[in-house]
Amino acid sequence: MQPPSSPQAPASGLRIFLVVALAIATLVTGLFALFGVLGVARGANNSGYLTLAGAFAVLFAGSVIALVGVSIRAPWSRMAAILAGVAVSMTCVGSVLGIPIIVAAAQAQDLGRPRTA
Repeated sequence: MQPPSSPQAPASGLRIFLVVALAIATLVTGLFALFGVLGVARGANNSGYLTLAGAFAVLFAGSVIALVGVSIRAPWSRMAAILAGVAVSMTCVGSVLGIPIIVAAAQAQDLGRPRTA
């Protein structure tokens, strides 16, 4: 007789998926931030341009912090990844990346440092 089935634990590959998704989000937001900075440097001094460039710079910084945190398995990496996913989801294109980041960060089991005996 088989024991009653228990819910399956999430796959250990979620951390790798999270790193890849955060790397893609960092690349995309970094490019948009770079384009914004270049636009402002070339004379686009409208407050809308400055706000958009600043918003993408903040999204880029959040994605970088989350990517570094997940890569080094910091204790705060889960919260940083969820916040980065929420922030990226506020953009139209970013919701394609943000929602999987949020789900993977919430379910990944191996984000913290492995415990030693």
